[in-house]
Amino acid sequence: MAARDDSVIRGSLIACLIFLVLSAALNFFFWQSANVQAIKADKAADQLQSRTSELKLKDDQARLMKSMLGVGSMTEAELELLKQSASGDPEMQLIEQQFVRDMALLSGEGAENPSYPKVPEFLMNTIRSRNEQYGLLLKEVEQIKAQAESDIQIAQKAQQVAEQRADDVQKKLDQERQLFTQDRERINKEKEDTRDSLTKTVQEFTRFRQVTNEEKTKLNRQLDQRQNTIETQKMELVRLRSDQFETVQGNIRFVRGETVTINLGSADALRPGVTFGVVGGDETRLKDAKVKATIQVTRILADHLAEARVVARPDIRHPIIPGDFIYSPFWAPGRKVKIALAGDIDIDNDDRPDNEAIKGMITAAGATVVAEISSTGVVEGTLDASVRFLVVDEKAMSGSDDEVNQEQEIAIGKIKQLARELGVSVIPAWKLQAYLKTIDDTLTTPLGSAVRGEDFPPESGVGATQRYPSNLPELFRRQTEGMQTDNKILPP
Repeated sequence: MAARDDSVIRGSLIACLIFLVLSAALNFFFWQSANVQAIKADKAADQLQSRTSELKLKDDQARLMKSMLGVGSMTEAELELLKQSASGDPEMQLIEQQFVRDMALLSGEGAENPSYPKVPEFLMNTIRSRNEQYGLLLKEVEQIKAQAESDIQIAQKAQQVAEQRADDVQKKLDQERQLFTQDRERINKEKEDTRDSLTKTVQEFTRFRQVTNEEKTKLNRQLDQRQNTIETQKMELVRLRSDQFETVQGNIRFVRGETVTINLGSADALRPGVTFGVVGGDETRLKDAKVKATIQVTRILADHLAEARVVARPDIRHPIIPGDFIYSPFWAPGRKVKIALAGDIDIDNDDRPDNEAIKGMITAAGATVVAEISSTGVVEGTLDASVRFLVVDEKAMSGSDDEVNQEQEIAIGKIKQLARELGVSVIPAWKLQAYLKTIDDTLTTPLGSAVRGEDFPPESGVGATQRYPSNLPELFRRQTEGMQTDNKILPP
């Protein structure tokens, strides 16, 4: 019983084992079959996609071919895309390239929606247009040909006329040649005669040149002499026009105490305040004459008569007498004395120019300033031979090493040279100041509200009643005080 149970169990186990083996074999078969089917399905899907792509490509190619054949439309953008596209079909690429080259022939209206059916129409229109142009060109050729034939006929006639003229010119040329031969023989003869005449002329010219050189040398010598004479006379003119008393303006007519009358008046443009120097009437050389006294005009009496007071009395040995001459550097009969100022002039030693004050003093003296020369040489006004004095402040330029002052000195030197050439007297500023002192208010003693303490210094009473040699009586003091001592025209 127990053995039968073991065999049953063993049989059951074997049966189970067989069943498992069969189940595994069946499952493997089913899996293998499913795998094969999946592979086939994938292959079928790939084939379907490939066929779909090929179908789409064929469809596009078919649509493109229809557009090329005129079925449908193709825009310029599609044509440009067609030029740039590169399909995988070599035959289709050749067709597309050929289509692009063919469509490049189209122009105008044919360029829109390009296709092969439009090519014949475009070609026909082009041929028709070319035929019309060819017809027009034929007409133009005929016209040109007719014009050319006409021009040829005109040219032939002109050629005949030119040939006739050439014959005439040839005949005339032969005649001219004969005349030329005759003239050449005549000219050769004249040339020989001219050569002989030229030789004689050269000899005469050589003699004339020698004579001319001698005369030129003589004239140059005379020119040098004349130039030296001119320079000498110019120097003499400068000397004569210097500030010496080379010219008198009038003379003394009557003397009465401290008052005199002179032969100048309103007709001579004389005015009160003009100061004159008195020179002896027996002087023959005015340059060396001594100024014996100074007078100042106080009143105009007539056309040629005026009254003046004695500003500086003469020496008792040389009194003022009728007939003595008078002279003033700032007055001229009937005209104003002209004066020019050169550079900055300082007369009060304050290192500042006093040109404006000097001009006022000159105007008050009866003269006028007609020209002013700056320190750089620029002339304002007129500097000519009518100017009496050129005033230069020489002390402002002397002893200066400054480059600017040296340039000013050079400029003033050029102006002084020009003044000497014009005969203008050059005087320093201190001499002008000496001339102007006769009208300087600072030399007189003001009274009233303008009185100044320094004008009245205290007087010492020591020895007031004593009689020393220096303390002379009034009678003798009047003979020495206010006496003319040199050629300076003293102030009043």
